[in-house]
Amino acid sequence: MMSLSKLMYQQIQREWRVQMRQKKSWANSLVFFSMIMIFFPLTLPSDPQLQRIIAPGVVWVAVLLSSLLSAERLFQSDYDEGVIELWLVSGQPVSALVLAKVTLHWVLTLIPLIGVSPIIALLFGLDGYAIFVLVMSLICGTPAIMFLSALAAAFGTALRQKGVIMGLILLPLTIPIMILGSATTTAAVSGLPVSGYLAWSLVLSCCAVAALPFAIAGVIRANMG
Repeated sequence: MMSLSKLMYQQIQREWRVQMRQKKSWANSLVFFSMIMIFFPLTLPSDPQLQRIIAPGVVWVAVLLSSLLSAERLFQSDYDEGVIELWLVSGQPVSALVLAKVTLHWVLTLIPLIGVSPIIALLFGLDGYAIFVLVMSLICGTPAIMFLSALAAAFGTALRQKGVIMGLILLPLTIPIMILGSATTTAAVSGLPVSGYLAWSLVLSCCAVAALPFAIAGVIRANMG
């Protein structure tokens, strides 16, 4: 049996090749996020203070919806093409394969969103410090959202109406990270300390990255059983 690091490296290479052939799937998330963030300020009163207050919540809702959109078919092609069956019979730890796959998906899907968020945050009148805190909160919190989205996607793989199921599973689980994420930037706008919010967001993401690959692997086995 090959080493865990080599196994994950090979899985990342494979996923990279697959994702490069499916650029539309993760590019759609960036377009969707940008559309929400560009058009939403146009519906608000021209009150800079109001826009700064609601900006963090809007950003995090847009990130959540974009993550849900991108993850809907995360395991679907592997399921349809028999790749997941090969995972199960290979004798390799499925959780490691899941960890590599979801991590690369986070890099390709949510890192671009984080990259454009400072530009879009200017539409809400956030200052430089608030934008920096917003970016840090997204870096700390989005891994948890991505792995929760992957868990919801694993539950919905064998179902036709997977979008509804994913929403029902994902939305309640993301409430803590959504509250922490939006509260972090709100605290920055108000001049309050943000280190505690960032620390708890990072803790939740670390717990998600450590535990959810095993849960996702269990769901995949149950679906194939």
